[in-house]
Amino acid sequence: MKIDRSILAVALGLASVSLASAQQFVYLTGSTAARDAVYNTVMNGTAGGFDSTPAFIGYGNSTAGNCSYMEFLGNISGVQTILTCHWSGSEAGIADVSGSTVEQFAEDSVGSFPAPGTANAVANSGNPSSTVGHTVDFAQADNDLPYSYTFPSSATALNDNLVIPFVFVKTTTTLADANLITDVNYDNFKAIAQGGSLASLFTGNPADTSYYIYLAGRDHFSGTRANTFGDTGWGIKKSPTQIELDSAGNMLDPNSDGSYTTSEGQSSGGTLAKSLVNTTASIDQINTGTAGFVAIAYLGLADDATAEGSPINATRLTYCGVSYSIANVESGLYKFWGYEFTMTRSGINSVASGIASKVVANLKNNTSSFEIPVTSMTVKRSGPTGYVVHN
Repeated sequence: MKIDRSILAVALGLASVSLASAQQFVYLTGSTAARDAVYNTVMNGTAGGFDSTPAFIGYGNSTAGNCSYMEFLGNISGVQTILTCHWSGSEAGIADVSGSTVEQFAEDSVGSFPAPGTANAVANSGNPSSTVGHTVDFAQADNDLPYSYTFPSSATALNDNLVIPFVFVKTTTTLADANLITDVNYDNFKAIAQGGSLASLFTGNPADTSYYIYLAGRDHFSGTRANTFGDTGWGIKKSPTQIELDSAGNMLDPNSDGSYTTSEGQSSGGTLAKSLVNTTASIDQINTGTAGFVAIAYLGLADDATAEGSPINATRLTYCGVSYSIANVESGLYKFWGYEFTMTRSGINSVASGIASKVVANLKNNTSSFEIPVTSMTVKRSGPTGYVVHN
């Protein structure tokens, strides 16, 4: 029997519509510093665009809000929906929604989720069993488009009314006068961003010439890096000379050229945080070839919690003589912070747009100790290169 091709095409089309309506996907990426606030917002159910509290599975951390990969399963207007996230960094997110870049997301069957509509928080410290590449619908970013590597951009930036603080931390060490390394200011930051500095610049003791201090940082896909380089006056798009460490505190040779330095850095704030272990016995491959150096890194607060906690035990530093605290940020004393934005792709579909709009509206109401609502601030700034002024 001969089947009319036009009838078959219509039938297949109806079948695909039926399948599409049975389940829909939304893809989110971007800022690692904002992932905890996004997690809190989406798990609030209607605040994140779902009909009720979705089911959750996360990978990359044992704490749900710190997971590198997140998946939320629930209903939106009665249609089963999976919001899948891979927190790749602010600048990576901006690039993703500005072009056709494919990001990797966790690939799990629906059956692996708890029942939709129930409150679950399943966090796994390991990686997902597999990933799948997909274009991104929207992204979180710790910096606006004019302060981005990807500018001009076709993306639309929506202000989340949220402030993301950052901090400097140092590796633990018992080297001479290392306890005097307590602060990072504009000038000594530029010194280590050029490839390292003798400890004496930080300790104030001219005799501290037996070891060096280096900058361990993020790659250019990081919003934390953009804020750090802008705020210190180094320059958002200016290349640094940084180091990378492995989980044992050993210097890596990222470019396999024997230099042990790189203009890039770690792709993840979590990986950077976990590398900031005791470097007393680590070999300085750059200057002396002997044991002992200090690495200073810049982190968002969620990754700082990992760095300062056991077994890493890194130490937080002051910035330009001021300690981080919520009160110091709100009053303008502490100036190392950025605004959070939601970046949407041009032509974003209505389901993804609906979730993005909910995140923009409600992120400030679902903060943790890692973020500050703009409504609490008595100061403002145009961006990481702008002056902090009172409202």
